[in-house]
Amino acid sequence: MATWQGKTRGGLLGHQIFVFILQYFGLSPAYFLLYFVSCYYFLFSRKSNKFIYSYFKDVHHYSSFRARWAVYRNYYIFGQILIDKVAIYSGLANKFTFNLEDEKHLAAMDRGGFMISAHIGNWEMAGKKSDRIHKTMNLVMLDAEHQRIKHYLEAVMKDRNFKVIPLKDDLSHLISIRQGLDNGELIAIHGDRFMEGMKTLTATFMDREARFPEGPFYLALRMNAPVSFAFAMKAGRKHYHFYATPPKKYDIPAGKRISSEDLMPVLKDYILALESMLEKYPDQWFNYYAFWN
Repeated sequence: MATWQGKTRGGLLGHQIFVFILQYFGLSPAYFLLYFVSCYYFLFSRKSNKFIYSYFKDVHHYSSFRARWAVYRNYYIFGQILIDKVAIYSGLANKFTFNLEDEKHLAAMDRGGFMISAHIGNWEMAGKKSDRIHKTMNLVMLDAEHQRIKHYLEAVMKDRNFKVIPLKDDLSHLISIRQGLDNGELIAIHGDRFMEGMKTLTATFMDREARFPEGPFYLALRMNAPVSFAFAMKAGRKHYHFYATPPKKYDIPAGKRISSEDLMPVLKDYILALESMLEKYPDQWFNYYAFWN
């Protein structure tokens, strides 16, 4: 099965063009340019087209015509979210509205905890709003992105108020995560992508068998921290809805060696939350590879 390669779609020039348009012309012209960019990917990105078309056709059971239209719409919404991400962190957050009712569940984790999300919607929006609950957020992510693009966006997105913890081969990220929890901070991590060689768990997701990374769920149990499954979804042209489940701690006996069976209750709750989001927002699934077995 093809797996994610740890790279973000789009080149450096493409990001620079959209940032330039945002800075000098605003959101609407940037959105307009997306119609043409989306057409390009729809016509020429055959590999990702195959996988995202299968998602709509085989998972959501769309007709062939509806599935093809959904592929184009998926690219367009993904582009909007990338633009929104840069806009929000470049000082244009006042152009958007937010439904943040579920942020109370994050505030309830007064001694720190995990927020496990997915590559759906616009996760960085939650990071932007975490200061409302006076919480420091730490984003745990694979350090396998295209470095030039990442460095460029970091220079543009100067208004970030979260910290990044890169996953390292020497496991030094575990120390940073532990320190964050000890300080009562939030640890945000995705639970829907893995790279070849990582330990995985297999479960039924959207009525089909799929593999999930073991790491996020293992960390929550090993560090004995509460977990909330959280998602920030684009619910309108300039509106986002933040969803989060009430925090839950999955206790295991002290000193017990954690097995795959111990992790399944966490994974199953995560899958239920993720399925609920994809039923509401099917167009916002952004995993462009063979996710299902």
